[in-house]
Amino acid sequence: MLAFGAGLLVQSTPAQVSGPPSAAHSVDPFTAADAGGNVFVGPAVPFGMAKPGPDMNAGANDANAGWASTGTIRGFSQTHVSGTGGGAKYGNVLVQPTTGAVDPRSYDSPRAAERAAIGLYSVTLQRFGIQTEITAARRTSVYRFTYPAAQQANILFDMGRCLSAYASAGEGQTVLASEVNIVSPTEVTGSTTVTGGWNKQTTTYTVHFDARTDTPARAFGTWTDSRTPQPGSRAVHARGGSGGYLSFATTRGQEVRMKVGISFVSVEQARKNAEEEVRAFDFTGTRNALIAAWDKALGAVDVHGETADQRSMLYTALYHTMLMPVDRTGENPLWTSNEPYYDDYYAIWDTFRSSGPLLTLIAPDRERDMVRSLVDIYRHEGWLPDARSGNFTGRTQGGSNAEFLITDAYLKGLGGIDWATAYAAEVKDAESTPPDQIQEGRGGLDDWKTLGYVSIEGVDRPGSKQMEYAADDFEISLLADGLGKRDDAAKYRARSANWRKLWDNTLSDRGFQGFIRPRHRDGQWLEPFKTTDSGSWESKTFYEGNSWTYSLFVPQDVAGLIEQCGGPERFVARLDSFFANPGLYDVGNEPGFLSPYLYVYAGRQDKTAEHIRDILAKNYHPGKMGMAFNDDSGAMSSWYAFGQIGIFPNAGQDIYLIGSPALPEVTLHLTGGKDLVIVAPGTSATNRYVTAAEWNGQRLDRAWLRHKEIAQGGRLVLTMGPSPVRWDTGGPPPSYPGVSANPLHR
Repeated sequence: MLAFGAGLLVQSTPAQVSGPPSAAHSVDPFTAADAGGNVFVGPAVPFGMAKPGPDMNAGANDANAGWASTGTIRGFSQTHVSGTGGGAKYGNVLVQPTTGAVDPRSYDSPRAAERAAIGLYSVTLQRFGIQTEITAARRTSVYRFTYPAAQQANILFDMGRCLSAYASAGEGQTVLASEVNIVSPTEVTGSTTVTGGWNKQTTTYTVHFDARTDTPARAFGTWTDSRTPQPGSRAVHARGGSGGYLSFATTRGQEVRMKVGISFVSVEQARKNAEEEVRAFDFTGTRNALIAAWDKALGAVDVHGETADQRSMLYTALYHTMLMPVDRTGENPLWTSNEPYYDDYYAIWDTFRSSGPLLTLIAPDRERDMVRSLVDIYRHEGWLPDARSGNFTGRTQGGSNAEFLITDAYLKGLGGIDWATAYAAEVKDAESTPPDQIQEGRGGLDDWKTLGYVSIEGVDRPGSKQMEYAADDFEISLLADGLGKRDDAAKYRARSANWRKLWDNTLSDRGFQGFIRPRHRDGQWLEPFKTTDSGSWESKTFYEGNSWTYSLFVPQDVAGLIEQCGGPERFVARLDSFFANPGLYDVGNEPGFLSPYLYVYAGRQDKTAEHIRDILAKNYHPGKMGMAFNDDSGAMSSWYAFGQIGIFPNAGQDIYLIGSPALPEVTLHLTGGKDLVIVAPGTSATNRYVTAAEWNGQRLDRAWLRHKEIAQGGRLVLTMGPSPVRWDTGGPPPSYPGVSANPLHR
């Protein structure tokens, strides 16, 4: 597939091969890179720490993942995030090949022949006539520069650069210190120390590097923040930025290869990473190993009968889901532990609803290790994170939603987790007032515990936090129940019903009565107030959603919500209005992820099928412009993947809801050699409705399955047709009724 952008030809798909491409070769790294998707386009192994790729001079704010469709290439840094919005993070250890005299003030270049494929980013820097190719191992970047004939060809190492955006909102990054050392004609080491970013980091993180070339330099030098080259200088240590360079004489078409090991611990560790991960300067071998790693990871899902676009979109969505968080086991500079260490939970508020449950199915060992790392962060820092990056927890967006990931793992049987400490961490969130309610825990907790609701005076975003705290407490009740803590389970079940305390039955809109509405500490409702009011960090109402959205976010008690809304028919009508009226449903934000599937609880699975198909068709497309909203660290991609596969989890429970499979056949290879096969005879853009269902050869009359059924493997056959058929007559999924024991364990 060829797409045009920024006045140049962009080849964004892998080379054609006979038959369908492998899972890895089906990935298009450029899908959703532009128009707001902000995905990372460079090479990376699954959950890899090294994410080398281009950074652009694209205006006042840097693109979060480095790449942008406009602007010149400033250089290639070794660390990036994927799919995030707001202030940027990382963009560390920038390298740039140039020709001519070294000029640290001006070395950006227009680009041509830009290409991204699995494990490869390639571009020609037009200003210098240099082709740059990049691949990666877990903690090491590998470069292949092809130079023109030049008396002076250079590689610049700029430790004064990092990505920075939204500085006026306090979300910019700043380089505080750096160093560069020319160790030999083929080795450069150094570090950059940075603070700030989206999570408003008040500490620092340091990225160390060891770069080695296969070609000895004829000259070298350094610079400080003044950006005046100092030829022959071997070392620079600076407050602020600094840099260095190697210079060569090259013939036309001469290749210079370089590997850059990085570490968050030390230069010595960076050197070790590069030596262990990349043999000599083997570019092709490193890329082949990366492709093999992705084929193994993505091979957990097989599809048959799909179109080329469906195949590429599905595997690219799975690929995006596995870029973050980042496996930094062995790279934690803060403490020594035998536990896995993952960073860049950016943020759990985004990923707990879809990414975590998807990885539990197709990468359970990874999800287990992520939960173990969350528990270990609590063990050493005293709190579970919601958003963590640069080894720093900061910016809780809603509730304490790590509870969902932990309890989801427990209910679905992931082993090797210290459940006693995990439970203590959840209770800490529910009971202890955090010293900084933005950074960790639950803001406004004292009101929550005494009034049963989060007041406007107690915290910002009170409406959305209210709904999330109730759902979080339900997760604690499930884990307490499983661990035999019956009194605790009853306590947190009761608190999970507190969503009702912000339900204003007198409030009406578009013919529907009753909505979530923030309250003052004295019990008075917020005035003025509209059901469409929304906001961000300083809002007095909701975070990235309105009352229509959050009045539907009661995943722990959908049956109670339906009753509160006036019964199944009125609930279905409310959902219809929610999706029909522009400005109510926001496909680009996670609080509405479950909403299209809520029809299942009201006995109208056909409407779930209808809306899922419409939402996906209108908002997800191949190519760079394929997503008009942040991918949010793979959250949007994992939601898309579930939509194509045909099931969706109610996160933190053992329930999967049946949607509308768009793929004729998909197989999820589960743990223990079990397979979940979903077959959808006749599925097409027209045939979107399930007309009959079978589970392991037996008629299925319910539009949901339990995890214990799926975990044993099985075959789900969903016959598809063009018109709605009432086949789901066997009753709704289990839902917390507000009394008695946890129904999920019945």
